[in-house]
Amino acid sequence: MILHTVEIKEVQPMVKNLSSHIEFMGEFIDDVNTLLAKLLKALREEYNVSKEQANVILMLENGKAMTLTEITERQGVNKAAVSRRIKKLIQAEVVQWDKSEDTGDQRLKYIKLTEKGKQFNRKSKSIINDIVSDILHDLSDDEIEQARYVLEIIDQRLKNFNIKHHS
Repeated sequence: MILHTVEIKEVQPMVKNLSSHIEFMGEFIDDVNTLLAKLLKALREEYNVSKEQANVILMLENGKAMTLTEITERQGVNKAAVSRRIKKLIQAEVVQWDKSEDTGDQRLKYIKLTEKGKQFNRKSKSIINDIVSDILHDLSDDEIEQARYVLEIIDQRLKNFNIKHHS
């Protein structure tokens, strides 16, 4: 009985610590999202796009084309909402419809960036790079690499979790 009590006491601090780590990660993600929203506000206004529409533009970086279904799944909202976003982005001339060439299935229509959309992404990345450089300027290369290493592990686990729970 005493052994059982000791095991519980040893586990409780770890769970308590895990809970505070999870709480911190939630706050961190909120802080990043708030900062990005503020930093990119002027750019979104210049291109006349909402935060949600800007997220679609950023998903389509590097010439990547996606179907409406893929965007819907990534954004976690209904298809009608994404359709409205895409319609407004087409009107703003930052995305366009593109028939599938690679898969051979001509029924599939993909959304891809126009040159104006690519320009939005370049400007977004420039703004983000500037602030990240400013935030990290006093950290050593080793500290930055350690943080990146841990974040890459977390990112891979998130991707694996999403894959497992997508089916």
